[in-house]
Amino acid sequence: MRTFLFLSLFATLLLSLNSCVRESSDSVDQDRIFTDYELYYNANEDKTYARATFRFSNALGTKLELAAPSEVTFDGDLLTFNQALAYYEKTLAGFVQSGAFEWKDTEGNVFTNTISINEIGYPVELDTIVRSGSYDLIWTGDPLGDHENVTLTANGENEADAQLFFTNDTGAQNIVLGKDKLEKIGAGPGTLFMDRRYQPALSQATGAGGLLTGRYRPENAEVVFE
Repeated sequence: MRTFLFLSLFATLLLSLNSCVRESSDSVDQDRIFTDYELYYNANEDKTYARATFRFSNALGTKLELAAPSEVTFDGDLLTFNQALAYYEKTLAGFVQSGAFEWKDTEGNVFTNTISINEIGYPVELDTIVRSGSYDLIWTGDPLGDHENVTLTANGENEADAQLFFTNDTGAQNIVLGKDKLEKIGAGPGTLFMDRRYQPALSQATGAGGLLTGRYRPENAEVVFE
């Protein structure tokens, strides 16, 4: 558990350092701005985050801070710039299932993209996972549709024993935790972190393209690995 937390903090630090490198959006060709929109609900906090990140050229490009009159909104509300992480964000109370991002570039072009979030949850009886064989975790919520995936991180209390599981099978309502990974997790108490992502294509985008994500994280599950 300590290693997982350390790695999370280290990754956050690297992201923060990387975010210090940014440019103003009026210094680049507006059609080469890569847009990344995310509507993310975290049940652990009961908050929804509407986030927008702008980069030059592609997903790995330099982050951009919008120059007036360029702006980005979610359902009409202006998103504010997070100086530390170099993205735009608005925090909303409770579960906001859907909404529309609207970005206006410096030349007055307007791009609107609507996204929704699909719920997911752990089975009520989940409390123990046996590591000597594979474990079939059947979630609560609809089966996966097109452009959806589920990731699950299982983290024990031992050093460096966190394991990642993934599925994007259309129609799936379960994720199989393989024995080869489960047996790497130490026996004892642990935590499960799960995310369901819906990532359709942008309906309105620049020539650089972008990403559109609706993400749901249920309350983390405390389990015992045997």
